[in-house]
Amino acid sequence: MDSILSWRAAKAVAVALATLAAALAASSPASATPGFARQTGLACEACHTVFPELTPFGRLFKLNGYVFSNVKQLQDINEKDQSTLAMNEIAPIGLQLQASFTSIGHSVPDNGTGVNDLAQKNSVEFPQALSLFYTGKISDNLGAFLQVTWNPTSNSIGIDNSDLRFADHASVPAIGASDFIYGVTLNNNPTSQDVWNSSPAWTYPYILSNIMVSRIASALIDGQLAQSSAGLGGYVWAYNHLYLEFSGYHSAVTGFSNHYTSGPELDSTYSGTRIDGLAPYWRAAWEQDWSRNSLMFGTYGMQANTHTQGIGFQGPTNSFTDVAIDSQYQYIGDNNILSAYATWIHEDRTFNAVTTSNPSNTLNTVRVTGSYFYDRKIGGSLQYFSTTGSSDALLYGAGTVTGSANGSPDTQGIIAELDYLPWLNTKLGVQYTAYTKFNGASTNYDGSGRNASDNNTLYVFVWTAF
Repeated sequence: MDSILSWRAAKAVAVALATLAAALAASSPASATPGFARQTGLACEACHTVFPELTPFGRLFKLNGYVFSNVKQLQDINEKDQSTLAMNEIAPIGLQLQASFTSIGHSVPDNGTGVNDLAQKNSVEFPQALSLFYTGKISDNLGAFLQVTWNPTSNSIGIDNSDLRFADHASVPAIGASDFIYGVTLNNNPTSQDVWNSSPAWTYPYILSNIMVSRIASALIDGQLAQSSAGLGGYVWAYNHLYLEFSGYHSAVTGFSNHYTSGPELDSTYSGTRIDGLAPYWRAAWEQDWSRNSLMFGTYGMQANTHTQGIGFQGPTNSFTDVAIDSQYQYIGDNNILSAYATWIHEDRTFNAVTTSNPSNTLNTVRVTGSYFYDRKIGGSLQYFSTTGSSDALLYGAGTVTGSANGSPDTQGIIAELDYLPWLNTKLGVQYTAYTKFNGASTNYDGSGRNASDNNTLYVFVWTAF
């Protein structure tokens, strides 16, 4: 802690958090709940252990297309007794607010002098993000999770994780499937359609600081295509145990236009990841529920060929193949809630469109997380994370703060978090990220004297949805 914040500053943060908690507790109880709760008439705990982690009922609600409703419907029937309209009388709208305080071990070098700790190392964001949701039924068998977020850091409004899905039930007695769910999902982030919290889009840590220093490498499926792709696929949930999905993703970048047509085409100046053609995604999982427990084992992955900046959609591509295994366990008691997740992602990388030391590299990602909450009010989480891969001096070159002096992407550490929920829709948290290795080394990892521990991050946040 001494490397992060002096004792006096740490004490001030603790006092500020306690004061904020007391102020919230003293105010009148929250009378508004998020969109799903408005639609179903159920408290948040029906679908969530502690938000955003889903319960078994919450997973079924999502698999069924978000359409279960317990509010008055606007309906219309034609002369053939066919439903032509079925929608909620009250739209399932919600708002989400995040605010935070961040302190990193040592500030990044000041732009004017290049000297450490002249630049600001502490930052307050109010808000850190502000989101508007439509989350629920659109019509019979059709529902959505739609999120629009304003990010003050870039002063931009954009589409966040979003999922539009159709779902229905059927039976195939010949194979013993007396009642199974089948559906179609359209979403903008691989794994955002998933119902378990062990895959990348909805895994812990659910919230992070915008001020953290980013590691040099991550797998393609681990957030690299978030909000810059569109995926369409089909899924089944059979025997109340088996989930199977196959989807295809294509680049779908928002907020970008070329100077010839002013349309959303991706010309050669676009610097993000661009998928060549269609990238297949697959998911298989088996869940076993008993008493108050649930246990899932699964696999997921995707294969994509991508273009780099400056060559348009012609010529060579880089190839990424991600194969992952994951697991999730939950115990949901009257007062005690215990969860554990683990995922391992292996990525094979072949580079034909960029110059690298090795034509092929590998990258491995491991996350193991445990959490405990008492009475859905107080608890915490602890995660071990690791990224390891092939050393490549040209791909992972030296560079101040974000580079790797030895050409290695290896990064390891832990994230510890303590949370207090005065209400089910409000979370106050203190999170600490400690690195044992960053971009290939523990000391002088960037070749400019920066150590892994210099990127350790203390993060204090308020997160509420209403």
